[in-house]
Amino acid sequence: EEGKVPGLGWIDGNVKKFDESKIKFETKIPHMGWNDIIIERESPIFNDFPASPRFYFLHSYYFDCNKKKDIIASAEYGIKFTSALNNNNIFGVQFHPEKSHNYGVQLLENFSKI
Repeated sequence: EEGKVPGLGWIDGNVKKFDESKIKFETKIPHMGWNDIIIERESPIFNDFPASPRFYFLHSYYFDCNKKKDIIASAEYGIKFTSALNNNNIFGVQFHPEKSHNYGVQLLENFSKI
């Protein structure tokens, strides 16, 4: 959003900065802390997960995914945003699995088996 580089173009969407004026609760950017995610569709990286696992986030930007079929999980921070996606052999997450304790370990273990 702040540059002119088109990116790799592997996933259809745009990177956007959170707009604090659209968030209806007192908040700060960057979005920092624990947040539940909503698993939108089955994915091997979420094998053996409960319906709403918690992950650690630290970000000021989010990916606005244009193809719903690529979204595997979402989260909310004033708006609903993509927190995990998958297109063919590409997986991406907005949160930090390495800082997300048991859920992060499970996600990384599942990813290693793909």
